[in-house]
Amino acid sequence: MKPATALLETAIYAKDIDAAEAFYRDVFGLTVVSKADDRLVFLRCGTQMLLVFNPAFSAHEDPAIAIPRHGATGAGHFCFRAQDATEVGQWRDHFRSLGIAVEHYHIWPNGAHSVYIRDPAGNSVEVGEVKLWDLE
Repeated sequence: MKPATALLETAIYAKDIDAAEAFYRDVFGLTVVSKADDRLVFLRCGTQMLLVFNPAFSAHEDPAIAIPRHGATGAGHFCFRAQDATEVGQWRDHFRSLGIAVEHYHIWPNGAHSVYIRDPAGNSVEVGEVKLWDLE
């Protein structure tokens, strides 16, 4: 078996699906692929998917849903990919121009840059350059 080469989807949780949809669509330019009322919204991010579930409607509560149980409590975290420090800085400026508070701007020991904000559900959203993990 060869090693996995990419993540296909990332899941986070938000009680207000409409707010999550608007945030990721309007701030990050993601495209809505599917939405089910106040239960979930699935958004395309390049060749990957961001899945946002309302924790009040977890998979294990409906016997008609065959997928295994999953869920989380509290704020989650994930990181959008930026090519370099210049792009991270552009994201920081973009957030500020939209009135989104920048929680933290960080320069890592290897010189990589990251910027952190919170989504409407309180999830920690980072934009970090590929240098952080020595990726191309």
